Amino acid sequence: MAQLPYFSPTVGDGKLYGYTSVKARPGINNIETYTTFQYGLGEHFAPGIDLYTGPGCAYWGVLLRYGHKICKWFNVGAEVIPSFNLNDSFRFSYVSSALYMNGALTKNGRLFWCSNTWWTVRREDANSIMNYEYLGYTVPFKNGHSITPMVGAIHSWRFDQEVDITAGFYYTIKNWSIYVWGNDFLKAHPRFILGVEFIL
Repeated sequence: MAQLPYFSPTVGDGKLYGYTSVKARPGINNIETYTTFQYGLGEHFAPGIDLYTGPGCAYWGVLLRYGHKICKWFNVGAEVIPSFNLNDSFRFSYVSSALYMNGALTKNGRLFWCSNTWWTVRREDANSIMNYEYLGYTVPFKNGHSITPMVGAIHSWRFDQEVDITAGFYYTIKNWSIYVWGNDFLKAHPRFILGVEFIL
């Protein structure tokens, strides 16, 4: 599950996008990692690869991402990621499809909304459709730096389980961002995430 927000635009023509994170639940042995690299082909497409590891599992995926900036108030993107089990002879395990939407809520764009919908079809388990909604506000500083706190909710489309609150912030230094995030705050072992993102 991707607790951090995904935005609609792709990285841009000829640019390399990278993101890596570690997720932990203090008090239990549950460390997860996620890494992705994507390369822009034109202004709207970006192929890439990703790697997820968790307790007793490791999955490698290939992805194709599309994004389009329609206007300040509404942008849309999509992504498809078939993933393969590295602990089972590279056997196909699941495919994730995502719809990304985001846009400004104010003229200066500092206050904004973001929505991610993830549809996951698994080979040996139940399928799921999850939605993530966020509100964020960017506070700019000098020299291209800024901090963006965000808060959101995670829930299934059927609302057949309790809604999870997710919150955090990212600090941007020109083409680099550092993410500090969390979810499952009301459970015995909340999950905390530290991530680094860059565009070259």
